[in-house]
Amino acid sequence: MTRIRTFLALPLDPVLPVRDKMQQLQKQLPSYRIKWVNSGQFHLTLFFFGEIDAQVIPSLVNRLQNAINQTPCFTYSLGEPGIFRDRSGPRVLWLGIKAPAALNELKQAVDHAVAPLGFRTDDTAFHPHITLGRFLPGQKITPSLYNILTETKSHQTSPLYSAKHLILFKSELFPAGSRYTPLARLDMDSQPPNS
Repeated sequence: MTRIRTFLALPLDPVLPVRDKMQQLQKQLPSYRIKWVNSGQFHLTLFFFGEIDAQVIPSLVNRLQNAINQTPCFTYSLGEPGIFRDRSGPRVLWLGIKAPAALNELKQAVDHAVAPLGFRTDDTAFHPHITLGRFLPGQKITPSLYNILTETKSHQTSPLYSAKHLILFKSELFPAGSRYTPLARLDMDSQPPNS
């Protein structure tokens, strides 16, 4: 039985504004040990399926496409940087997303579509973001880290991004980092609402 590590994401294009923000933070956080994301892998995860049986993928793609092709396209923009933490310290450095209600509706449609196949979303609230880097273990959050994140809040306007399709990715873990391979493209409804 072949198992594939899989997740569903909204691809990010153009990547340049996010890469610029990441490079700015890299210069401001030299004392932190952070494994930075390759800019070619920026995305907004909607559902992480984990290791799944390869034979389930056609059914998964079919259910997702049936749900997503009824979801209208929408636009969103970049938000401010932040961190996820746990008791031991900082875990993830991320860039937030300013999105309309349509993004939450898309997430709900995805969750509803995959539930009959046994996939359940976790109990945490959906927090749309783009991961910039992961803190290596054993570090502490200092006041200076919060100050840098506050100072980094952008005064420039973000470009508008178009959400037109999702990608089901295969994720492979290697010592040098993760490799993502598209398995399926799932198109959203290109007709504006009430057309």
